[in-house]
Amino acid sequence: MQQDYWLKAWDENRTGFHQDQANKRLKRFWPKLGLAAGAEVFVPLAGKTLDMLWLHEQGYRVFGVELSRKAVEAFFAENKLAHTTHKTDRGTEFRGSAAAAGLRVLAGDFFDLAPVDLEGITGVYDRASLIAMDESMRAEYTRQLAKLVPRSARGLLLTIDYDPSRMQGPPFAVPDATTRLLLEEGFEIEELERYAGPERLGNLKGRGLDTLVEYVYRLTRR
Repeated sequence: MQQDYWLKAWDENRTGFHQDQANKRLKRFWPKLGLAAGAEVFVPLAGKTLDMLWLHEQGYRVFGVELSRKAVEAFFAENKLAHTTHKTDRGTEFRGSAAAAGLRVLAGDFFDLAPVDLEGITGVYDRASLIAMDESMRAEYTRQLAKLVPRSARGLLLTIDYDPSRMQGPPFAVPDATTRLLLEEGFEIEELERYAGPERLGNLKGRGLDTLVEYVYRLTRR
């Protein structure tokens, strides 16, 4: 799925994928990472997810990156977060101030980032990246993620799988074997939980699926 698709989706307000509350898998499984208080967490392809706000409220510093500036502006405006903006070589960085200090989101391209941009990162939260990409982009994405994330950093990865003959993504199906093939060179992968059944369909009801599998993984950068 090419970048123009997502930019157009945000521009046209086709954002049915956005959740109006923090993800319940994040809330349940994040403590299992055992990150230190005040650790900095990287959130790739962040959109305007409230998951960033939840992480910040738990005492973490957050660095998100999102291609659509409109999405980043909406995140700060809708949550009434005081902030400043700063031009960088990677794009425009929105930096929270006052109560939002420690929360920053780059309106820029994930693929333009360099390891120096993630120095100090010890946590990663990836809820939507792999399922937002078709097969043509996943390998490039996971190579870049491994390149950027410092060694020993720990992360939480959420994916879904379903019968792709029943529905055309996005979100795309990512089988467990595919996740492991893409990430195992750069990360240790541990499945924490999987959920399956028609009750998992959520906002995908009516798109041809009769069941869905959700995966929750813990990642550790090798």
